Amino acid sequence: MTKPILVIQHEKNEGPGYIADWAKENKIPLTVIRPQDSLLPQEGFGGVILLGGMMNICDSRTLPWLTSEIEWVKQFVEQPTPVLGICLGAQILAHILGAEIHPLPQEEMGWLPIRSAACPCFSNVQVFHAHSYYFEIPEGARRLAESDLCAHQAFLFGKTIMGLQFHLEWSKADIGQLFPDYLKTFDSPEKLHLKARDLLFKILNAHFIEPFSLTFNNIVSGEIKE
Repeated sequence: MTKPILVIQHEKNEGPGYIADWAKENKIPLTVIRPQDSLLPQEGFGGVILLGGMMNICDSRTLPWLTSEIEWVKQFVEQPTPVLGICLGAQILAHILGAEIHPLPQEEMGWLPIRSAACPCFSNVQVFHAHSYYFEIPEGARRLAESDLCAHQAFLFGKTIMGLQFHLEWSKADIGQLFPDYLKTFDSPEKLHLKARDLLFKILNAHFIEPFSLTFNNIVSGEIKE
């Protein structure tokens, strides 16, 4: 891929994290844009990553820029451009695909395990959670992962639209900056970060470097492994 991947960053302190490491390793340029400050481009990129944020879909009623972003993302549903949404980004994708977004009865926070619902790469792995809302699985999408507190942790729609409710991209420094009290109380073991980073790289490779390889067939058959 020669065109840059466009990263939509919703919070000043919540950048691409390990995604930047992956892009550097694969010599893929990243263009990072904050939708509050800049117009979203219509062309010139080969993929899109929507990061997380403290806001929720319902906040679009009072945040005009979020409404504009949602309208902008709609163009990709029928296009071959690969899109990955993380946390808020995944909820934006699910919402656009017609799914409901709901508050969780209990916030899911910290390093907690997820289980595979259809994708072997998500079997018996701990990931970092920081969310109090969750998405329903859009009609026609495949549910990929679940946890004890949230049955809908990841989905794939078609060959190009993927949503992750959890964060594989955050380093220990990122977590320390975003959640200093959590880090002080519970720490954030490096071995968990290394496994999360490795899984993230595999997902990004499949979704952006090898277009359309992350299909239902190779998810179920386990071609993408932990």
